[in-house]
Amino acid sequence: MRISTNMIYDQSVGALQQQSASLLHTAQQIASGRKILTPADDPVASARALDVSQSRSVNAQFMSNQGYAEDALKLVEGQLSGAGEILKYVRDRALEAGNPSLPESDRRAIATDLRAQFDAMLAIANTRDANGDYLFAGYRSQDPPFSGNADGGVSYQGDQGSRTMQVSSSRFMPTTFAGERVFGDESSGVFAALSSFIDALEGPAAGVPAAVTAAVDAIDGNLDKVLGVRAQIGSQLVEIDQLGLIGSDLDLQYATTLSNLQDLDYNEALSRLTQQQTILQAAQQSFLKVAGLSLFNYLT
Repeated sequence: MRISTNMIYDQSVGALQQQSASLLHTAQQIASGRKILTPADDPVASARALDVSQSRSVNAQFMSNQGYAEDALKLVEGQLSGAGEILKYVRDRALEAGNPSLPESDRRAIATDLRAQFDAMLAIANTRDANGDYLFAGYRSQDPPFSGNADGGVSYQGDQGSRTMQVSSSRFMPTTFAGERVFGDESSGVFAALSSFIDALEGPAAGVPAAVTAAVDAIDGNLDKVLGVRAQIGSQLVEIDQLGLIGSDLDLQYATTLSNLQDLDYNEALSRLTQQQTILQAAQQSFLKVAGLSLFNYLT
């Protein structure tokens, strides 16, 4: 086999280019802190890192949703707390109105007070969230769920739906509650009870005792509904806390896995860089010597 000067030159140049490319690759790894710069560096690890990154993103979205769900539930819970306080106050006023010795003027003053409480309860039932959606309208969140007044009665225009939010891979958590579940329907809800009681207080005194009994029973029933929903919300808030802890643990696991797959071992990389620099320098010096050789150097 004949070995020409061009062949020796080409082989030397090829070796220099390969060493330079290796050195550049190591330098890029050190600059980025990643041992995988392109999928070609490690196809298996790259595919695994992609899967883990996607899973981590999904987990992060669930954790974000948990925060939104928690805020939504706390808003509902706050409104129901206010509704419960109104019901307790109305109950006390109803018992006060049942005093046989109460003057008519005081009874009518209680009726006036209860009209204000009626309006306050109606405002709670038509509460909107930060996005302008009605909390107690079901899926029909763009329209007020309750309409009417103490004289003509109140009707419910919402539906029975409950808007949900996905807080884990398998959990869709309700964040709103249909108004009929909380405040009752037109015939047996809190508004119907208040309207009837106000009418009785503004009417003949003879009908007040029976009206008081009916009002207290209705208020107790509606208060139970409110407390039942609040209990469910409390349970869901505890669940969100637990899901948050699980999500945080998962995120840490994903981060650790990604670090093992992608992060560079700086000690190994710096050692490899030094070795590659030494090899490249030696190859350059060798190339200079080879490039200077010629048959004419041996002719005298």
